[in-house]
Amino acid sequence: MLVFGALLLAGIQAVTPSNEVADPQIVAQALDRCMTTYAVRLTKTEATDEAIFADATRACSALDEQLKGALKEKLPPAQASDLIAQMDASSKPNFMALIAKIRRDRAARSAN
Repeated sequence: MLVFGALLLAGIQAVTPSNEVADPQIVAQALDRCMTTYAVRLTKTEATDEAIFADATRACSALDEQLKGALKEKLPPAQASDLIAQMDASSKPNFMALIAKIRRDRAARSAN
């Protein structure tokens, strides 16, 4: 997760006319919201963390592809490739950390 933060670090501009390629920052925010929504919903079930990640990844894949396409359009090829590789490498560990945080927060609320 935290795709949006990675884009900020890359210096992506947030202003583009509506007839151009989607703004990577907006798509990254939508992707983060999509993945977070699945994490919150599915941690209420008996699904394993791996299954939750697989479901969220599958459900949000169109946004992920849209983001990658936007990055390829907005950044030089080498920079886009590096950023996409970084996002892909950190996606699962960040998602698993998010799931753990959701579970801890729920447990803390239940204890009170």
